[in-house]
This record gives sequence, C-alpha cells and structure tokens, in this order.
Amino acid sequence: MTSSTTQPPVVRRNLVVAAMLSATLMATIDASIVNVALPTLARDLDASASDTVWVTTAFLLAAACCIPATAALGDRIGRRRLFLVGLPVFAVASIACAAASTLGLLVAARVVQGIGSSLILAVPIPTYRHVFPPERLGSALGLNAMTVALGTSAGPTLGGLLLSVAPWPWLFLVNVPIAAVSFVLGLRHLPRVPARPGRFDASGSVLIAAAISCFLLGIRGVGATSTLPLSVALLVLAVVLVGFFVRHEARSANPVIPLGLFTRPFSLAVLTAACSFFGQGTAFVALPFLFQESFGDSALRSALLFTPWPLVIVVVAPLSGRAADRVSPRLLALIGLVVLAGGLLSLALLPDGASTVDILVRTGVCGLGFAVFQSPNNRDMMAAAPLRLAGSAAGVLNLNRTVSQSTGSGAVGVLFVIAGVATGSAAAHTHAVSLVLTVGAAVTAVGAVLAAVRLRGA
Repeated sequence: MTSSTTQPPVVRRNLVVAAMLSATLMATIDASIVNVALPTLARDLDASASDTVWVTTAFLLAAACCIPATAALGDRIGRRRLFLVGLPVFAVASIACAAASTLGLLVAARVVQGIGSSLILAVPIPTYRHVFPPERLGSALGLNAMTVALGTSAGPTLGGLLLSVAPWPWLFLVNVPIAAVSFVLGLRHLPRVPARPGRFDASGSVLIAAAISCFLLGIRGVGATSTLPLSVALLVLAVVLVGFFVRHEARSANPVIPLGLFTRPFSLAVLTAACSFFGQGTAFVALPFLFQESFGDSALRSALLFTPWPLVIVVVAPLSGRAADRVSPRLLALIGLVVLAGGLLSLALLPDGASTVDILVRTGVCGLGFAVFQSPNNRDMMAAAPLRLAGSAAGVLNLNRTVSQSTGSGAVGVLFVIAGVATGSAAAHTHAVSLVLTVGAAVTAVGAVLAAVRLRGA
C-alpha cells in the first residue's frame, strides 16, 4: 500500500471503503440534518427565523467555496493526510456547534464544520481509483453515489428522530463517534499515495472561492424583489471572477483546477451531470410546496410522499455502478436521464386528487432515473481524467453537484415569482410547481441530448 500501483488485500480494501463511506455519510447528512431544528434554534438562541437559516447556509457556503482548494491541497500534501486532518476538524467543530450559546457562535462553528466537510469529501473518489482495479471502479463509485444520495436525503428525517428523543445539541454530537471510527480506520488502512510536487495555488483558490460565494449568494436572492439588484450584482461579479480565475489558471504552474482536465469527454460528463442535479434541485424544493400548499398535506406526510426517490437510489445506484463495469456507462447515463426527465414531467402533469400510490410511483421513477444515471456518469467522468488529476476531477464532481443543485433551487424562486405564487392560493402553487418541474424536466432532457452526443462520439 505504499504506492498507487499496489492493490491492497480485499479485507483492507473493504476497511478503506468503510472509512470513506462512513465519513461521506456523516459529512453529507450534516448539510441538512439541522434544517428541521431551525424553529427550535430560533427559540432557544433568541434569534429570528430568517437569521437561523444561516445555520444551514454557512455550512453549505463554506463547503462549496473550499472544495476546489481542498481537492488541490490533497494532491500537494497527500489525501491520507487531508482525511486525517479533516475528520478532527469536523469533530471539534461539531462539539463547538453543540456547545454554542448564541447564534453567532453556532454559525461560526458551522463554517468550520463546512471546511472540515470539504476536506473529507475531497478524499474518497480519488482514493477509490488507487485501491480498486479499473474493472471494479464503477461498483465503488456506485456505493459512493448511494451514500451521497442517502446522506443528502436522510438528514431531515434523522434530525426529526433525534429531536424526538434528545435536545438539539445531539444533532451535532452524534458526529463525534462516527468521526472517531473513520479516523481510526483511515489511520490504519488508507494508502500512502505520494503527493505531487509543486506549490499550492493560493491565489487561484481565493479567486474561485470568491466566485462561488458570489454565485451562491446571488442565486439565493434572485427570487425576491427586494434583493434582486444585489443578487444581479453578485452574479455579474461571479462571472468576472471566473474570468480572472480562468486567466490565472492558464498561467499557473500548479493550477487549482487544471484546464487541461476539460477534454471533450470530461466536459460532456460534467455538463450532463449539471443538468441532472439542476433537475433534482428544482424537484427537492418545489415538491414540498405542491404537497403541503396545494394538496394540504402535513410536513410528515410530505416527507413520506418523497421517500421513494432516495430509497430507489439506495437500492439501484450500487447495481447501476456494477453494471457500468460491464456495459457502456454512457448508454446507462443516457437511459437514466431519459427516465429522470420523464419522471419530472410526470410530476409536473400530476392531476388534482392524485392517489398516494400515483404520487409514490412518479417520485420513484425520478429516483430510478437519477440512480441509473449517476454512478455510470461518475465512472465515465473519472475515467476521462488522468490518474494524476484524479483529485482535481473529484473536486470538479463535488463542486458541480453543489453549484448545480443550488442553481436549481434558485430557479424555483424565480419561477415562483413569474408564476405569481405570491397570491398564496392553492391553484397558484399548483401552477408554479408545474412550471418549475417542467423546466427541470426540460433541462434534464438537454442533459439527455448531451449524453446522446457523448454516446455517439464513443
């Protein structure tokens, strides 16, 4: 295990996977586990409801802004070291969150927690490329996709269960034993892959972090009339900063995101993934409005109606990843996007008075399409990147997911304004959600077209 070409024994490889998946699950759950506790936090910390939203936003912003830097840093200092630093940072920040007596302290601790999350998530996918032979890579990425999907969707449910038996600090303290187990496994079994020589590109890291921050803050405020001018200014600034970043990276000897990574196959895989995450992001935000405002369901029933999506992903994603080792991953990606687009369109056309079974089937179809697409596309994306750029490719993959989902969420606000949802009537909400899901289906269909182009190019 002292070189990238030596495959570890099966038992040790499984222990590496256990360390990676447990840490990934912990980091992804924490992005949303606190959402259900925001009203409780507002009351206990004597803060307004709007201010407590920063408990979630601070984590997501910090994680997204640091993803490119941590991916590049892993190449410079070694991903094993990055993992063994990220876990204690995340655990200590979790303890600080639990001990916070004011909203300001909690938000500050969440920023540090988000940084720890980015350190952790920069490690798994490049590590899989070193410990799995090429013919098993799809299976490993399928497990990773399943874990990310489970963590992303299970956060609110797990948070609700914990709050029913314990006070809110336990939402954060539960991370400590998981981080400890992952740390021990990583310390003993993670491969010591040699670091790449060269200086860390601090200037490029700052530029891309500033661009991501401006974009995510801008996209979140586009839907509100009062914040529209500021949001537009932030989005324009984000574009300018991206231009400076690309110019800087073209001249850098050790770029944060090597521009040579963006070959035609890799770029097409990134774009198709962006379309799928956009479609998923619109549905994740719009469907609760449909279920609760239009159909009059409770928050709990709304969550249950959404359950087939993540459940199907958990079952199908590993199978899809395994299949990608045997058949064309590009064909599977195309099939998945077609199914996802069809599922989103079916939800957009959901009739009034639809039965529970009808709703569950349609959300399950969306989960099926996303699961069939995600693992093969990730495999194809990573296979298109040279092994020496695996860390950078994983950084692009993680960043693409965060930015595309946030763009989809922001699009919901804009489309709600266009649809006149401010009237507050059930009919207005139904029309708005139908519009949002139709746009999500259309963007996903564009991704299917790109996947077809990529398949034909093969």
